[in-house]
Amino acid sequence: MKKKSFFAAGISVILALSMLVVSGCTSKKETETTKPVNTSTETVYDQTEKISDTTHSENTQVQSESVTETTTAAAEESETTSSSSASPSTTEEIVELFNKSANRIKKEAVKVTKNYENRIVDEDKLVVPDAIESAARSLMKTFMKDDTEPIVYDTKEDIRENYIVPGQDYVSRLKAKDVEKAVCTDNGDEYEIYILLKTEKNPVTGEGVGSVCDIIEAHEVAEKVSFVEEFSTEYNKCEVRVTIDKATGRVTHAIYSTPLILDMKVNLFGTHRGSAGLTFVKDFTITY
Repeated sequence: MKKKSFFAAGISVILALSMLVVSGCTSKKETETTKPVNTSTETVYDQTEKISDTTHSENTQVQSESVTETTTAAAEESETTSSSSASPSTTEEIVELFNKSANRIKKEAVKVTKNYENRIVDEDKLVVPDAIESAARSLMKTFMKDDTEPIVYDTKEDIRENYIVPGQDYVSRLKAKDVEKAVCTDNGDEYEIYILLKTEKNPVTGEGVGSVCDIIEAHEVAEKVSFVEEFSTEYNKCEVRVTIDKATGRVTHAIYSTPLILDMKVNLFGTHRGSAGLTFVKDFTITY
């Protein structure tokens, strides 16, 4: 009887983990638009009455001043254009571009396709009682199967509920202070943005990792599994990659990778602790 109870408790731990993590990394709309700076140069000419006795030196001086003004204005326009078209380089600039472009998805996209979702179990980080280790690994593999067939979301509500951050009106509220590394690559007609997030324990939706990824929160566990006494998560090396069309400023493709470690203590036929290392990878194509 004791062995059966212990086995049931262990299975419950893994089932709890499995049920929770299958949902994976899914306030009001904050869409910011920046009007392009329209820099133009006008050379203003004072129309004066031609006087036949105007000296050659006066004509030369007026022409010289006009040429100088035009040249200076043209140089200033060139400098402004060059500056405004430069690729974002600092973390702050990259995060700003990412946020503005990403937050247009739920407002403007007519279709979002989840091309696939990989659910990966790090078996080296799966910690369960020895008596149920084999069953635990089998259960995790069963519950953590990949989604290989594309899933299309083509209504505003479906996009809101299923695209990152699921159930929220925004896609990103990321801040530069939460970023470990940010790179923007200019590929001609497109920007490729790569963002590596800082490690965070127990993130909440709307902050840090939870401002840009789908996360599992403690309150979700309490709602779904009554016998869980303790629950914690650690998200480490979460990555976001997006492609932005330069002409429109819209995100056309996105990949989210969210590795985490789940740890929980349950009280079921005794107290037991289980943990698992998991990674979710979601690939999206966005159509406008």
